[in-house]
Amino acid sequence: AGQSMNVSVNMFFTFIIGQFFLTMLCHMKFGLFYFFAAMVLIMTIFIYFLLPETKGVPIEEMGRVWKDHRFWGKYARGVG
Repeated sequence: AGQSMNVSVNMFFTFIIGQFFLTMLCHMKFGLFYFFAAMVLIMTIFIYFLLPETKGVPIEEMGRVWKDHRFWGKYARGVG
């Protein structure tokens, strides 16, 4: 169920970007590429600071990983 939601949301936003890209390009010109570069930078910062490393962590320990995280720990008290 989670993977199908991921695919659905991805396809939805790909459709939205496809519909608005040419309009935005005509209005923003080269600035559109700065816009997308800024979005990539924001997503990179989010991933670096807010997603914990889970390499080599068994699924049984994931609750502990989220509880020990400095940000998500306050939301994951009842997990695991």
